[in-house]
Amino acid sequence: MTTTTLDTVARRAGGPTLRRVLASELLKLRGLRSTIVLVLVAVASVVLLGPINAVGQVVEDEPVHGVGDALSLVLMGASNAAILLGVLGVLTATNEYAHASVRVTFTAVPRRADVVLGKALALTSALVPVVLVSVAIAWEAGRRILHHGGADLGWTDPNVVRMLVATTWYVAGWALLGQSLGWLLRSAVGAASALLGVMFVLPVLTLLIPGKAGDTVGELMVSEAGAAMIRTDQPGPGLDPMAGALIWTLYLGLAIGAAVLATNRRDA
Repeated sequence: MTTTTLDTVARRAGGPTLRRVLASELLKLRGLRSTIVLVLVAVASVVLLGPINAVGQVVEDEPVHGVGDALSLVLMGASNAAILLGVLGVLTATNEYAHASVRVTFTAVPRRADVVLGKALALTSALVPVVLVSVAIAWEAGRRILHHGGADLGWTDPNVVRMLVATTWYVAGWALLGQSLGWLLRSAVGAASALLGVMFVLPVLTLLIPGKAGDTVGELMVSEAGAAMIRTDQPGPGLDPMAGALIWTLYLGLAIGAAVLATNRRDA
């Protein structure tokens, strides 16, 4: 069946909707072997690393100074999970180019923006519940362990719920950034390298900018916005958690928008 015939059939059927694209992309996501492996390793990282370090804290009889320190200790596995799911995000976009199936996808769904948005929504809806449950388990296990060391911690303590939600959005955001870079670069290695460069290398380069200009640029970097969002205190100048969350979300929106523009303007 030619592309023209497929387009004709799609128009007669009313065309694919974003909801149908989302359902299709969820099936694709579950069918990726890399999805299962990376998600399982990411979950294990969140659920195990923090509580294990909490055990070490109790065994060495080191005190935990407030709920902020406890949260930082218990949720430390989220950083590893973010990198792993960032790679997963890259693969969700680049696998179609690697297997040349992207032409079939764009033929079936002529509105390429729906494909990009459908993949982003599928990735978000699949990862957010998993990550949220993982960080909640890590906190519950960690606080129970730290209780044996004399730390009285609970779910109603300041910043606990906010930190769990912010950490979830931070980890899921890495996946969305990775996916957007995958659309832009169409290379798994290139997009993964770019993701690590944006999050780790670029902030270091901003230190070379002298004076207040360097401080301002550094504060507005995507990595700093994400770090501010999951910060439990405000030790000095810089973004507060709410501002960090807003800028982080804005960066994600801009990244997805750039991916839409890129897929619309070039050949599959």
